[in-house]
Amino acid sequence: MTNVFRQLRRRHERKQPIRVAVIGAGFMGRGLVYQLTRMPGMFPALIVNRTLDHALAAFAAAGFDRQSVVASDDPQVLDQAVQAGRPAVTREMEIAGAVANIDVIIEATGAVELGARQALAAIGHRKHFISFNAETDATVGCLLKKKADEAGVVYSNGDGDQPGVLMRLVEYVGGCGFEVLAAVNCKGFMNVRATPDSIMEWAVKQKTSPRMTAAFTDGTKMNIEQNVLCNAAGLLPVRRGMIGITTDLKNALRDFVATGKLAGPGIVDYTLGGDFGGGVFVIGKRLEPCMVQPYLKYLKMGDGPEYLFYRPYHLCHIELPLSAAEAVLFGEPTIAPMGKPVAQTIAMAKRDLAAGVILDGIGGFNQYGQIDSAANARGLLPIGLADGLRLKRPVKQDCPIALADVELPDDSLIVQLWLQQERM
Repeated sequence: MTNVFRQLRRRHERKQPIRVAVIGAGFMGRGLVYQLTRMPGMFPALIVNRTLDHALAAFAAAGFDRQSVVASDDPQVLDQAVQAGRPAVTREMEIAGAVANIDVIIEATGAVELGARQALAAIGHRKHFISFNAETDATVGCLLKKKADEAGVVYSNGDGDQPGVLMRLVEYVGGCGFEVLAAVNCKGFMNVRATPDSIMEWAVKQKTSPRMTAAFTDGTKMNIEQNVLCNAAGLLPVRRGMIGITTDLKNALRDFVATGKLAGPGIVDYTLGGDFGGGVFVIGKRLEPCMVQPYLKYLKMGDGPEYLFYRPYHLCHIELPLSAAEAVLFGEPTIAPMGKPVAQTIAMAKRDLAAGVILDGIGGFNQYGQIDSAANARGLLPIGLADGLRLKRPVKQDCPIALADVELPDDSLIVQLWLQQERM
């Protein structure tokens, strides 16, 4: 990453910052706008948000005088503001790509279909697009990447969240000559029965939405994040939902080796509990007892041949701008699908569901998500589509919901994109 920071410093010195459009002014979007003002060589030129006051508040929190902010839904007016170096806001959700002097767009809404719409609009205008929306990426990211390649622009998921941080670590470990055995997301607690009601008190304490907190607690978010990594790195879960190992940093390597699941192709998995904080780790292997293992033992990496590479944090919006910088400076994604889907996160019944029940999406009352290989997931409903669909037949608790169990709407953009991706 050294070269990225040097290039950004040069842009700062030349007064030619990378001009970023941020879609979404929620918790993550506000933090991102603030961060972009503190990074040399980058500038939050435009905020796109349905509620204009939230966009204005995000600029105010970043230190801008509200009187200096241009508010308009006209792309020409917005472009003039960007050229003049004035911050701008708009309510038109798909307009950012039409603003000529925007260099790159970052989407941070977490809404599956909205994220897909934003990506299509940006790619249609030949703008680099950074998705901080694992939900969209896991559902139709392979198709969006294909469309971006055809348009000659970058489509990427973002640094700072677990998929991007793990991808950098996977590439580092592999690039140093190790065989990548496992990429592991560290999770403190999981309860697949969690609902927006059951975690309400915790959500209030954390100042996050109950649905978002439910999606974290029931494991859906973590499964989706590992899905994104699978599609980018070619890794796979050992089984539906992964193993999930209760361990700590001292014993993690031993406990993962003891599963006997590290002998084949690289896997994704997760830990529960332990002292990992917001960290992630990759397990790599070097079976060279004369020229590698003695050196690594001297360097306090252990006896081998398996070694644990641990990163104790992921910094979300603080690291996210680096993906935008890589796209503009080098035309490279941080983490993007490698082709057709490798894995898929399917919808599982959170309780016994009767015919006629309406599925209520990620973090809802009726379903949770579990990762599986794309081959095993054939004929099953992706969690990214499981919002507003009516069940045609009952589904038992903890059983997968099949495509044949629901009525797929003809007028849903996300459904049509997913069906198109299935034909890839």
